[in-house]
Amino acid sequence: MFLESHVWLHNQIHVIISESVNTHERAIAELEAQGGTCLSDQCQQNTLGSVIVNGKWSVWSLTKSERGELNGRN
Repeated sequence: MFLESHVWLHNQIHVIISESVNTHERAIAELEAQGGTCLSDQCQQNTLGSVIVNGKWSVWSLTKSERGELNGRN
């Protein structure tokens, strides 16, 4: 599971991607305290794909819990 949010601040969209709910909410709160507005807030379950990191495509890595699920462990 990972959380993804988009926050509008200083004429830019800031993307926040986290695995921890507490860390995610803290990051959103910090941007909102600076005058940002949350445009979207989503939770993705067991989704694998690729992301753009520093302008290059990169495979989205599995979390430890997701690796365990793929190997038949819970």
